[in-house]
Amino acid sequence: MTEMETLIAEVRQLRAEVRQLHAAHTPVHIRHGWMGLLLKDLSTNPYTQYKVHKWGAIYWLINFPLICCLFFFTPTLWLKLGIFITLIYSIYSNLATDYGAMSAAEAAFGAPQLPPIPLEPSPPIVFEQGDDGACDVG
Repeated sequence: MTEMETLIAEVRQLRAEVRQLHAAHTPVHIRHGWMGLLLKDLSTNPYTQYKVHKWGAIYWLINFPLICCLFFFTPTLWLKLGIFITLIYSIYSNLATDYGAMSAAEAAFGAPQLPPIPLEPSPPIVFEQGDDGACDVG
């Protein structure tokens, strides 16, 4: 079997494992079917995740100077809106963190565990000097 055939067989095996993982999940019945497609696309498609995070970063970059102006130039309005803004951003940050962790866990679902880290140090490498003065690993 050539290297290319081996790689193709490995890709086919990985795709079969992914199909098994997706089949193992119980479907969630959502009244609005498009919402399920959107959430699945958001959790599995890196391009969609990139677009969402790109627009989120643009939103935060635009919003930052506006919030600073609100804080410095209208302190009375800041007292009214500041707590609400802080609450909304706090909820968003917690949701984004938890959703990111869930997406990472889902991506790692079914993956084999990493090999254990040995607790004992490896034996030192001994260098021996030969007759010609060169060091040989022994």
